[in-house]
Amino acid sequence: MRIEVNANERDAHKLASGTLKAAIEAIEVNGYVVLGGVIGFAALDGMRAKLADDTAELLRRIDRDHASHFSGHLSQPMPTSHEFIYSEVVTNPLVIQVTAAMLGAGVHNHFYNCNTNLPGSARQALHRDAPHLGRDPIHPTTSIVVNVCPIDVDELNGATELWPGTHRIEGGTGVTADAEAARRALTPPVRAVTVKGDVVLRDPRLWHRGMPNTTAEPRHMVAMVHSIWCYMREVAIPVTRGALHSFDDNVLRTGVALVPDEYDYLGVTY
Repeated sequence: MRIEVNANERDAHKLASGTLKAAIEAIEVNGYVVLGGVIGFAALDGMRAKLADDTAELLRRIDRDHASHFSGHLSQPMPTSHEFIYSEVVTNPLVIQVTAAMLGAGVHNHFYNCNTNLPGSARQALHRDAPHLGRDPIHPTTSIVVNVCPIDVDELNGATELWPGTHRIEGGTGVTADAEAARRALTPPVRAVTVKGDVVLRDPRLWHRGMPNTTAEPRHMVAMVHSIWCYMREVAIPVTRGALHSFDDNVLRTGVALVPDEYDYLGVTY
């Protein structure tokens, strides 16, 4: 489901009550929502340029004869210095309004990474990012994945396949062929097609998979994970001294860990 954020909401840095309610209901029922037109192009263009440079450097470091494990889906660490951390992305007030409303006081971000879908990538196995926290799969959402792509994303460059409602059914992080076939007959998957400026919010229990990028250019997708106060609270995101306050926000807490200015963040694996 896509919900377009209007100009008044963007200018006020606040979603209208109806928009907020619709976004929450979409995540609760379908497991995801696309918030349209949330992030300005200037931040996205700056982010894209840096990510492209970093992708090229990462690929220079990888021995392609021994890199089949990622099947063209590259886990790419994010820059740690202030000039490449964009508040519109990491502390967007419209996004935080939704996640805080669902996750409550103490909501925090404990993940900051990029999935780079390379040209010629393979289709991933269907999976969840996180298991149910307990025996009941219908428990309320405890984390929300926040995905931001700096370009338009469609079926050609690998829009993620999403399976609506699967965050509310039992099972582990892997999905069997029989379970996939049964679910497809009931509710088929959709693709997370977005335009530049959109943000995808997703329950990490939702079945999904990365899809092939048939274009000649990498498709970057930044990921953050907002969670309830008690989950993964000890995790800290590496930043250089100049970026110690780049994640500051009155509502969303993000733990940071100071690293040297010369820190090789591209050497970090997730």
